[in-house]
Amino acid sequence: RALLDSLMGPSRDKSAQEQQRGDGWKDKNVCKRYLIGFCPNNNQDNWFKNTRRDVGVCSKIHSDRLKEDFDKHPEREKYELEYEREFISFLEGLVFEADAWISREKRNCKAPGTETRIPSRVWEQIEAMQKQSEQLMNKAEDLAENNEIAASKEALHACDNIKEEIERMKAKHTFQSGGEEVCEVCGVRCQPGEVADYQAHLDGKLHEGYTRIRQKVRELREKQRNLPAKPAGREAEDKGKDREDRGKDRDRDRDRDRDRGGDRGERSDRGRDRAERDRDRSRRARSRSRSRARRR
Repeated sequence: RALLDSLMGPSRDKSAQEQQRGDGWKDKNVCKRYLIGFCPNNNQDNWFKNTRRDVGVCSKIHSDRLKEDFDKHPEREKYELEYEREFISFLEGLVFEADAWISREKRNCKAPGTETRIPSRVWEQIEAMQKQSEQLMNKAEDLAENNEIAASKEALHACDNIKEEIERMKAKHTFQSGGEEVCEVCGVRCQPGEVADYQAHLDGKLHEGYTRIRQKVRELREKQRNLPAKPAGREAEDKGKDREDRGKDRDRDRDRDRDRGGDRGERSDRGRDRAERDRDRSRRARSRSRSRARRR
């Protein structure tokens, strides 16, 4: 289904009239980043898959058909600016994380010096020779205990020859290293002196991905700087709308204050009425007391 969506668009099963609208790219399940450039974590081509920089998978539709419809749509420029603002925010987040990774990796680089790199097949040979050397040493000790001095010396000589051969094999795979460097584009530690390995890093998907990301950020930033200024009338209109919105906010605040003030006034009136009733009851009680006293 995802392949069909990418080739024919998600509206392929809809009526002919709906397909002719040419604005299926507005749907929420369509990746807007792909419409205006690329999606680095596309579920069909995730640049970060199986790396420690994996940012998850974008499960939205990535359709070349919809990208063509978007490019030809009369309102493309209007939506493009909106989509680009979100896109550059996303890409700059990836660049920020890459730069933080570069800073950390620089502290983990190997310094220049002597380095030994022995292939696994050679290590297997060395391990077998070391076992043989130990066996010869044990044999030489046993022969010496049995006073077979000549045979013991011969075993020791063979043991020394094997040890020397092991050292020659190690020296053959030892070299002077210029140390590691961190790629300022993708943050991978590499050794520029190792031509084949360094080229493999440059050709890798991660390096190519961050190269495109950084280029796109520069491109979009340059485009934003060169956008024409809003016309004076439009700018004044926007400011007027802002003032109107702020005025509405103030009116709502005053209404809330007035409501709260009214509530306080009502509570105050009720309090005064209650106090007046209490005073009346007190006066009546005193009057009854005086009347009873006179009758006595």
